[in-house]
Amino acid sequence: MSAEYILGGIYIDAAPVHGSIALLIALLLHRLLIAIRFYRFVWHPVLFDTAMFILVWALVTLWLPPLVPSLLHSPL
Repeated sequence: MSAEYILGGIYIDAAPVHGSIALLIALLLHRLLIAIRFYRFVWHPVLFDTAMFILVWALVTLWLPPLVPSLLHSPL
């Protein structure tokens, strides 16, 4: 079952919404990790950033629908 959001009367699939939110969170985490100089200990920063984005997207997908039940619309 795929989730959908209703924004202004338009149905939007949950994947692009969750992906956009995850991208913003991952970018903020990236900036934080740069500020604390975490990347000195990372072998491959691009690979690390990609894995971090995928993990953040999975967490957003798992946790966002229960937090926003009024916007979530599941088809019958």
